[in-house]
Amino acid sequence: MPKSKELSVSSSGPTVHLEFLDEGIIAVLTLDDFKGTNVMSPEMGDVFRRHIALLQKDATVRAVIIRGAGKHFSIGGHRDMLVGLGRPGRSEKELRDFMLAFYSRWLPVLDLPMPVITVLQGDCIGVAPVFACTADIAFADETLKLQVTFGGLGLYPGMALPTLLTRKVGPYRASLMTMANEILTGREAERIGLVERCVPPGFAYEEALKTARAIGASAASVVRLLKKNLGIKKTDLTSELEMNAQQQARDFQTDEYRKRAANYLPDHYA
Repeated sequence: MPKSKELSVSSSGPTVHLEFLDEGIIAVLTLDDFKGTNVMSPEMGDVFRRHIALLQKDATVRAVIIRGAGKHFSIGGHRDMLVGLGRPGRSEKELRDFMLAFYSRWLPVLDLPMPVITVLQGDCIGVAPVFACTADIAFADETLKLQVTFGGLGLYPGMALPTLLTRKVGPYRASLMTMANEILTGREAERIGLVERCVPPGFAYEEALKTARAIGASAASVVRLLKKNLGIKKTDLTSELEMNAQQQARDFQTDEYRKRAANYLPDHYA
């Protein structure tokens, strides 16, 4: 039987569980804010970055799976955080530095030497769709409702999302997703190539695990070289991230953003 080991984590706040399966060949990272929304907060990002740093040094792991606890993958940034970023009194430099630090919590996933497989289900909105782009392989189930909501907030997308989306689905589809706040189902995400496969509800993790085990059976040296040659590095996005953070810092200070952020997300997400 495959062996599983989960690292001990605090249950006092938002966290990311790290579990090892199959004698350490597969690592599973689970976003979990204990509310079922898996908000990508700075606090959760700190835990995520620590786990990624650990995995970067692990020669045993051959594939990493990222998923969200509960029925939703993630609703992205919390409304309270977004409203707070728009409050008067914060300098443009302070806002820019905050966003660059926020990006740096999540994007080191791009520098993992082994393949990353993302499992998407339920709501995946705001900045959370970046996980479909930073993964080497993405799976979804039919419950997926994916939406890039920055335009509706009056905020330029961060995390190099325009570039990453364009790399995955092309410039015209990326334009539609980022400009029109289009909601994609799992099947539509599969059709346009944002995810590699869509499966019936509840089966995406099983599909990811099957694929991770198939990767684990391949020669590790070949897989890591393929990852190096086919993937994208965080350093490849440096100028894009700088521009994103600078523009977001400006957008946070506008009345339009403040009005839109105050009405962002239904109350049941609060």
